[in-house]
Formats: sequence, structure tokens, C-alpha cells
Amino acid sequence: GTSNLGGPLVTAGGLVFIAATNDKRFRAFDKNTGNELRTVKIPASGHANPMTYSGPRNGKQYVVIAAGGGNKYNNDYSDALVAYSLPD
Repeated sequence: GTSNLGGPLVTAGGLVFIAATNDKRFRAFDKNTGNELRTVKIPASGHANPMTYSGPRNGKQYVVIAAGGGNKYNNDYSDALVAYSLPD
């Protein structure tokens, strides 16, 4: 276990997104089964709650995480805002 610095985002489609750990990973889980569906490495730890929005031109749903990192647990800092589009 480790400290958790940020909360999850749950979509209407049953996906749970979280990046609150110190390992620079952004994870997606199935809400019903708890299975990890995807893990991606981001520039620094995402000590924030993910957010979602619909693209104004294409209507696609995006999930975004602020990957700023750095705290009393690690020294990796970034100023990245990382976005992923969800499949239709």
C-alpha cells in the first residue's frame, strides 16, 4: 500500500479512472468487476482527481489528468495535463 493523493472518476459507462499513487501511472478499472483494464505511464504522478469532457467539435469523450507529481513522497515534478479519448 501507499498514500493516495487524489480521488477517482467514475463514468456513466462504468469505468473508474485514478492516478493518485506515486508510481506515475494512470489506471482504468471496470466498475463492476474491479478488473484493471488499462495502465499508462504519465510524466509524473497524478495527485489530482481526473476529469472528463466532451469535445466541442467531435463530441468524443475525453478523460484528463493533471500530472504534476512532487510531494513529500517523491521529487518528480511536471506541468503536464494529459488527455485520452475514450472509444465510441
